[in-house]
Amino acid sequence: MRKLATLTAAALMAGALGITGASAQTALRLSVETPEGEPLNYMLRAFAAALEETSPGAFEVEIFDGGVLGDEIAQMELVRAGQVDVVPMGSDVVEIDNHFALFDAPFFFADAATARTALDGELGDMFAESLEERTGLKLLAFGELGFRMITNNVRPVVVPADLDGLKLRTPGSSTRIMAFETLGAAPTPMNLGEAYLAMQQGVLDGQENPFGTIREMSFHEVQKYLSLSRHVYTPITLVMNARTFDGLSAEEQEAVMAAAAMAREASRAQSDENTANLLGEFEAAGMEVNEIDLAAFKEATPPIYEEIGTIVGPDFMDKATAIVGGN
Repeated sequence: MRKLATLTAAALMAGALGITGASAQTALRLSVETPEGEPLNYMLRAFAAALEETSPGAFEVEIFDGGVLGDEIAQMELVRAGQVDVVPMGSDVVEIDNHFALFDAPFFFADAATARTALDGELGDMFAESLEERTGLKLLAFGELGFRMITNNVRPVVVPADLDGLKLRTPGSSTRIMAFETLGAAPTPMNLGEAYLAMQQGVLDGQENPFGTIREMSFHEVQKYLSLSRHVYTPITLVMNARTFDGLSAEEQEAVMAAAAMAREASRAQSDENTANLLGEFEAAGMEVNEIDLAAFKEATPPIYEEIGTIVGPDFMDKATAIVGGN
């Protein structure tokens, strides 16, 4: 098993399984679509472990993972309804708050440092306000899935024309689908857990995800080409039902926010580790790796930006662009 960044496996196990006890006062239900080790799951378990550190014995935590309660869309509905309390969300958050379509704008963030600074500051505050107002969800912290890469079994993707006709698994994000359609691909929304078999059987040609997800879902086992597109940056949006959060004591709220901050740092450390180490693992597994023609891709993106700007809204888009210093 790979060594997990920041938190040891033992610490994660203690956080996930050892929080219950006679002294527990507040029950929290945590849920995620993905299996243990995958970045969304990792951040959720880091949050659970950190809760025990910030407030020993104060919370009784139950984790539902591996999609036992449904895919990411289902997770979002469950947390909004208060049937679960905390979930980490990836790309599909755009389906409940259109401002998150910003994360489907190609090459919007130049690098991870730029994204992290913006999300820990004014841009993150803009998203938090919007999300609570529109969905009743409290944004606890932004972790990191990272920059997404394209894999497939047909050909290397170097220029947009190489995407023509490729059947790529995407999240349910309508703006991600629109972006790939504009570039000529055939995006296919699908539960992440079903993608491996679909690619193995040739139902799908490929998919697009950050390194950590590619590794933990074993997509490198059934994919030939890895194109380092870095086409969008995807954060992990860790949220709690706002009514649940408001019902906590001031001390409990402080503990939750402190644990979320610790989970954010653990998530980003894992992302950095994946970026540094997994490319060599993919190459060793036989994947053919290539860079894209960034200029050619940027030349093809204006129609995507126009559509996303309309969805996000000009004021939000302009403020976000100013915060990150253009794109």
